[in-house]
Amino acid sequence: MGEIIIIGLVILLLLWIFVWGPQAKANREENERRKAEELAQRRAEQEALKIERHELLSATRSKVPGFILDARLEFEREYRAGKGATSFGQEMSPLVCFGYRVGKTKGRTLTERRSILKHSIVADLDASLSFLPTEYRNEWGEPLSITRFNRIYQHLLSMADLRDNRRNFEVAVSHWREDAAWFHKEHGTLVERFKYI
Repeated sequence: MGEIIIIGLVILLLLWIFVWGPQAKANREENERRKAEELAQRRAEQEALKIERHELLSATRSKVPGFILDARLEFEREYRAGKGATSFGQEMSPLVCFGYRVGKTKGRTLTERRSILKHSIVADLDASLSFLPTEYRNEWGEPLSITRFNRIYQHLLSMADLRDNRRNFEVAVSHWREDAAWFHKEHGTLVERFKYI
């Protein structure tokens, strides 16, 4: 009986040395190789996304419509002179700095409003709105970030909600809501794409 146990242990030892051990080692090496490949692929995909994001930001920033640049300069002049929007309450946003206005009387056209929204999601606020407090600019997040996207989207909705039941604001409220819906649809997927870089 003792000899059978010894023979069985020897067979198991030989199986481990010549079969199971090498298989386990090969499996470990294959897993490590696969993990290294996956890591390299993720890094390559992230690098490609960074390049894509950079090119998108550069292309969009190089085509800023003149009316946005003019509105920004006018806003800065008024801000530095102490006129206009100098508090940072619910009304204030980078959209205002870039000339965003809604409503029947002084509102921008649909095309202009959407151009401002498109610019606002990619704008480098530290460069274009450097005259505003750093803390305020930081609250709006980086270009094409989830933070920036959410701040713009929520700003549009909150402006609509704030004026929803007031007389003579029907057009302005409809503009804010239409712009919020368009902005969410147009930029939501794009911002989600760059979320992890």
